[in-house]
Amino acid sequence: MRDIPTSPRALEIKRNRRVRKMRWFVVYLLLIGSLIWGLSLLSKDRHIVISNIIVNGTHVINQDDVKNEINKILSGKYVYLFPKANSFIYPHKKIYNNLLLSFPRIESLKVDRGNLQTINVDIKERTGSFLYCGVNIPENKNDIGENCYFVNNDGFIFDKAPYFSGNVYFKYYMALPDGVVNPLGNQMTTEEEFHKIARFVDGVESLGFKPIYLFRDVDKTDYLYLDNGTNSTGPKVMFKNDDDLEEVFDNLSIAMAKKEFADEINSKYNTLLYIDLRFPNKVLYKFQ
Repeated sequence: MRDIPTSPRALEIKRNRRVRKMRWFVVYLLLIGSLIWGLSLLSKDRHIVISNIIVNGTHVINQDDVKNEINKILSGKYVYLFPKANSFIYPHKKIYNNLLLSFPRIESLKVDRGNLQTINVDIKERTGSFLYCGVNIPENKNDIGENCYFVNNDGFIFDKAPYFSGNVYFKYYMALPDGVVNPLGNQMTTEEEFHKIARFVDGVESLGFKPIYLFRDVDKTDYLYLDNGTNSTGPKVMFKNDDDLEEVFDNLSIAMAKKEFADEINSKYNTLLYIDLRFPNKVLYKFQ
């Protein structure tokens, strides 16, 4: 095979073509980079960044908790450039799914953009999920569910309930305030306290437990009984009802986040007697 000589002119033309292509490639890169950078700067304009969250329809669920959950999702940026709080690209689906997971009391949910700086969150809470069943837990488990009353999301006892077998509704057992004898038409406790207890129960449920009823003793201790899937009395979570229930729940949540603790509780759950949260920064527990 013979080498075909190439003229210097042809070599120069090829070299110039490569140089032009390289120059255009650099120009394109600069243009694209400038465009992305410009869009990044534009996306941070305060007029199109979400700074206001409006939550409607909550009773038991704390509005501040909902807002904090959304703000956590909106913090940060996409690919280090575009803020997630930009109203045109905010993570709507993630907000929707996370709220449903974080707040099991939500029955239906709507999340939409009110304007370029506002998110509207419309929540419908589950209703009719509470019963007030007197002061003491019946000794015979078959009698649990007798003589109960429906309780709304604010702790108001509004109607006599028919007999329900099993754990269709979460039940409360406690003395009514001010010596009230007839439950019907009275508050089970103050709205604020009822909401705190209900949020605590929801939080315990979010950790994988199944709360079924709560008993309040005369010494200000609450016993939250858990379903163990059998006919025997299940384990209970003990706490002081005059403590800060958010801190009490945080202690339990932190403990359950530790693999060793969670594995032991889950593996021996059928023999768990109690989890005691009555002492600051401590989680005590006992098995049979």
